[in-house]
Amino acid sequence: MLKLKEFIPDVLYAFPYRNDQPGTYIYHKHTFLELSIMLTGYSDYNVEGRWRRVVAGQALLFNPGVHHQETQPPASQSLQLHIGFRHVALPGQTPDHLPFADSLINFGPLQTEFMACAQRVVTESQRPSEFGHEVLLQALVVELLCLLLRALPENAVSSDYLSLKDEGSVKQEHAALVSAATYYLEAHYSEELTLSSLAATLHISPAVLSRTFKTVQGESPINYLTKLRMRRAKDLLAKEQLTVGEVSRSVGYQDPLYFSKLFKRYFGMAPSLINK
Repeated sequence: MLKLKEFIPDVLYAFPYRNDQPGTYIYHKHTFLELSIMLTGYSDYNVEGRWRRVVAGQALLFNPGVHHQETQPPASQSLQLHIGFRHVALPGQTPDHLPFADSLINFGPLQTEFMACAQRVVTESQRPSEFGHEVLLQALVVELLCLLLRALPENAVSSDYLSLKDEGSVKQEHAALVSAATYYLEAHYSEELTLSSLAATLHISPAVLSRTFKTVQGESPINYLTKLRMRRAKDLLAKEQLTVGEVSRSVGYQDPLYFSKLFKRYFGMAPSLINK
């Protein structure tokens, strides 16, 4: 067990956030530690290119530099507690780094105690004008972090989650970016999308996104989007009783004539002939 001589983190924020609107947030990273605790409901998280569903009673820890992104699925909701903090130094570890090999934490028998403490943080976060608010909030966050560290034996441990930026880690970062881009395109193909809007969503320049995507996927993001739309349109035309115009709009094209030309280019026949 780690023996801590000094453990006084600087709490940057601690707030609950309720989300009942479907959507995907930007792919980003922090220069500080962040703890995201799922209090109720569920949502999907992309952490360094790996997607997983996070449900009530689970938590994610993001060390500085760890890319992550959240998607709230349709017809779902979540209530999460987000805590940002820094100035944490553990013996033998890089400052502001907790030695979990995976961002998704397994609390084992400590889960009930950890979640109860998280609820107390939520309550205190809503009393900013009360006497001793900042001191009590920091004390509660320290309690959470101590419980988090007690969960280390239940989790895989890494001496350094982010290795040096060698060629392999760069390739992993590129793959994570492309994974986030393709996930977003598959979730939002019916909307009006451009390279610039996709790049802005992912918090990266259009040039870098286009170059990285083509390196990993062998085609541009827009070509990938067009193929995705065409496949979806073909399925709709074959299985649903929809007009060409309705299918065109459902896959992101407001002009049925332009859609028909694209469709014929990809499949060698007019969309009106599908399933005839």
